Amino acid sequence: MSYAVLSEPKIGSSKAEYEDAWFVSAERTGSRASATRGCTVAIADGASESMLAGAWADRLTRAVGGLAGRELGADVFAERICAAAARWPAHVDRYLRRRERIGRPIAWYEESKLEQGAYATLLGVSFRWNPESESQLAHSADGGLRGTWSAAALGDACGFHVRDARLAEAFPLERSADFDTSPPLAGTRAPDRELIEARTVARHGTWLPGDVFYLATDAAAQWFLAEAEDGREPWREIDEVCDTGTPGDARAWLDKLRTECVMRNDDVTIVRCRLDANAAH
Repeated sequence: MSYAVLSEPKIGSSKAEYEDAWFVSAERTGSRASATRGCTVAIADGASESMLAGAWADRLTRAVGGLAGRELGADVFAERICAAAARWPAHVDRYLRRRERIGRPIAWYEESKLEQGAYATLLGVSFRWNPESESQLAHSADGGLRGTWSAAALGDACGFHVRDARLAEAFPLERSADFDTSPPLAGTRAPDRELIEARTVARHGTWLPGDVFYLATDAAAQWFLAEAEDGREPWREIDEVCDTGTPGDARAWLDKLRTECVMRNDDVTIVRCRLDANAAH
């Protein structure tokens, strides 16, 4: 599997203020990811209203992405979120000590923010190309592998499966009108595992060589669906920036969409995953 990432903060914000996160598991060489069994990709969008949202988003993507090809379902997803939340107090303690060391102890208004916890949306997609069961894996006519994928999402970070230049599936949201200002969130404060599991949307399917998956945080995901609903192929724009553009080109492309009010001004993360005929190599 080859992958490419577009990640930019909102207009008016610096890279340090970017509160999305992404993670791709498995051994990497350049922009390629390979593993014996599979690969897991995760993205998260930290809620700006909460303190340390970016750090929490990063920890969530690592918790899910570290599954490295394990099948994703609501139960596994909830377990990984709760495990990350259990380790969060230690991260906060290190943060507080670091602030003390640099002579910038937290202010009173930050204390209340820390007590409220951090929150983020989360999406993970696992790709498998060498499962043990032959019923789950076959060889295509051209000798390339085809395998299975599974996904779990909490909130409005979305995945898009494109096959033969057609949007085959969108998840967890399927229409641009489905986005709102209060999506389900993964939080650090005493998460309820059963509630997380109930709110998680899980999907699974099969992939063929040439299939492409796009994972996107909410602003880019809503734009993607709106474009598709109008009969356009937004993945071609993403591919052009990923394949021929520079980081500056990516920023210019996103800023153009934002200033034209085609895309909301928010942090943007897009991870493109291209499944090729030799995915396991």
